[in-house]
Amino acid sequence: MNQHVNRRAILSSSAIATAAIAVAGQEARARAGDASTPSVSRELEGLIEAKHAAYARFIAAIDVATDLEEAHLPKTAELFVPLSIGGGQSRSLRYSELESIEADLSDDIKRRYAEQQQKLAALAKVAPDLGKQSSAALRKAEQADLRTLKKLIKEERARRSDVGLEQAINERNEASDAERYALNAVCTYRCTTMEEHRVRAKFLMEFATGKYGDLQTEDIDALLWSFLPEEALDEAVRASEGAA
Repeated sequence: MNQHVNRRAILSSSAIATAAIAVAGQEARARAGDASTPSVSRELEGLIEAKHAAYARFIAAIDVATDLEEAHLPKTAELFVPLSIGGGQSRSLRYSELESIEADLSDDIKRRYAEQQQKLAALAKVAPDLGKQSSAALRKAEQADLRTLKKLIKEERARRSDVGLEQAINERNEASDAERYALNAVCTYRCTTMEEHRVRAKFLMEFATGKYGDLQTEDIDALLWSFLPEEALDEAVRASEGAA
């Protein structure tokens, strides 16, 4: 299943959450008693705003890519590679990106030929020369089929590019990565006041507790390290490098 489509369904009510976080930021600023020493730094506010912007970009990218997939990739669409040994291998074009499809089909083709090579073991014992010739022919056929796979992938990518689908998928991937980096940046930030801790905690509770997404391992690590002095992190890095 397309992971980005799943995320789109999970994140469909993001406007409400985004508005809530924006209000929280405004309330935090209003409660700041001394304008010269704000309880919430502009840096933290900027990181949260950047996360909202990355989030909005990702949602928009999902919408564009999904519409193009619906229009140009029927649910039954497959990439079929005919094999020189008979039959063929295929993968659905709908729920995977071309890089994954190519890698999976390449593995499938190599597996099929490895099975044929194993069947030649008995022939090699009885007729060594014929066994060698047959094995060489199989290797040649395998390479030809792998070249066919690359050609079909290239043609499919060109077809997608012609309608803007390839570009939309690339934008969706880049937007997804940007959103993940923006969330990690919030986790990495070292709060200096209790109000900053409150604002960040409220933000993470809205956006990283399962409803809209989950913290990844690197986010959790960054969050935990953010509570410790930078010196502790530096020492841990040096210790890790020394152990390696």
